Amino acid sequence: MSFPTKHYLLIGDCTKATEILNLPAIDLLVTSPPYFNAPFDYDELFENYEAFLHMMNKFADLYFKALKPGGIIGLNIDDMLIKSVKYPIISDTIKIFFNTGYILRGKIVWRKPEGYIRISRRSGVLLQNPYPMYYYPDNLLENILIFQKPSPLKLTKDEINSYQDIWEITNVLPLKGRLETNIAAFPDELPSKLIKIFTQKGAWICDPFLGSGTTMKVARQLKRNSIGVEILEELIPVIREKSGFSIKNLDNFFDSDPISDDILQLEKIRIKSNNQREKTNYSFLPQALNEYKPINNYNYHLLVLNCRNIPNTALNEKFSKLIDNLFPGRILAVMHDSLDNSVSNLSLNKLTDHVMKHGLRLRDKITIQHQPEAQWEVISQFKSKIVFDHCFYEVLLFQKGKFNYKSKSKQEKEDCAIDKEKFQQEKWYLTLWDFRDRSREECDSIVLTRLLELFLFNNEVVGTNIEDISCPKRQFTTKYSNLI
Repeated sequence: MSFPTKHYLLIGDCTKATEILNLPAIDLLVTSPPYFNAPFDYDELFENYEAFLHMMNKFADLYFKALKPGGIIGLNIDDMLIKSVKYPIISDTIKIFFNTGYILRGKIVWRKPEGYIRISRRSGVLLQNPYPMYYYPDNLLENILIFQKPSPLKLTKDEINSYQDIWEITNVLPLKGRLETNIAAFPDELPSKLIKIFTQKGAWICDPFLGSGTTMKVARQLKRNSIGVEILEELIPVIREKSGFSIKNLDNFFDSDPISDDILQLEKIRIKSNNQREKTNYSFLPQALNEYKPINNYNYHLLVLNCRNIPNTALNEKFSKLIDNLFPGRILAVMHDSLDNSVSNLSLNKLTDHVMKHGLRLRDKITIQHQPEAQWEVISQFKSKIVFDHCFYEVLLFQKGKFNYKSKSKQEKEDCAIDKEKFQQEKWYLTLWDFRDRSREECDSIVLTRLLELFLFNNEVVGTNIEDISCPKRQFTTKYSNLI
């Protein structure tokens, strides 16, 4: 039985596409904004990081108006490493969306195949120098932030559907001759999963950064209506071919597909130039990259803090003193639960801002996969309750300035040499440490031991609020009572 759908393709800057407010309200927005100046994809696309965050702010504001009450956004995004600087895109994006009025429901991690590392094999630094402080992991993860526009209506819960919040998806490989040449396309499976989970047939799906048209293609296949916005007019033939519409008669506003009743409407947005930019600071990254204020006495060579289920009020003078007492060049490792939509938990953006105000920058992030031990949920507009089994937490690695590797003698390094065979066999080199058969508490002990090996030399001081410490290779002093 035929199920006709409608699809609107708007050509122009999605942050200025106010015409979208005249189209049907959006049930689900699935998109992947251009990552800030990402190598290979968007190199030097933005003048600076603040310009990127300004774009994200305009995007969040416009599509908040275009979403239905209770409408959902699945935002595929990740922190970005460029020229040795890690940009805290996830944290700053959460801050922007919070300020706009969205609710953060949760986060999904999707893992790419281990055989594909696109940017660089950073773990090779440690393999060449198997000593503490040389650790840089290879990233095979991306994140999908799930935001929802608040609804004044009481949404029913007729159906309950359960999923996990770590997905394994094969990404679009940069093969020669593919349709998405020079386009950072995400795999069909990503929008397909989100559309199936959060909507039903006939729903309106939107992708403001449409690119090659993956979301429109999948929406049409799943009998959903769609709205796509793409700034590059030269991508129209690619979008039409990928989504299955005829490439004939490109000048027509309407083009009927000969094998279905689906209709693609093409509109060109007339953009008024506006060079004025709001002078708003969305990130504390510039402050973190500046020189920190030195103090006379330092107590800790490594800080490992379990901040899961810690309230925002913990970001106080005591927490600040801990950070200030970290030796220059050294690491603050924070165990943080991404399930931070509860006001009683320490939210990621507030944690990151607080740490960066003290002169530390984000260096890396490790995701710890464990047995499902919690849940988060979304009540959709389509009379269903979506429940996700929560099976990971994250370890955020912050660093105070740069570490002076020459400050340690060859003998001091050799005394703490890291077992390269274990490093490779147990896959410490990946940003996902897979302990899916273990509990959170079991993971904590393993993670802490690894962090001690990776970032601490002999006879140094570690401060932590995790009391179960074991590291046979180290002789160190611990301070862990009542740190936070």
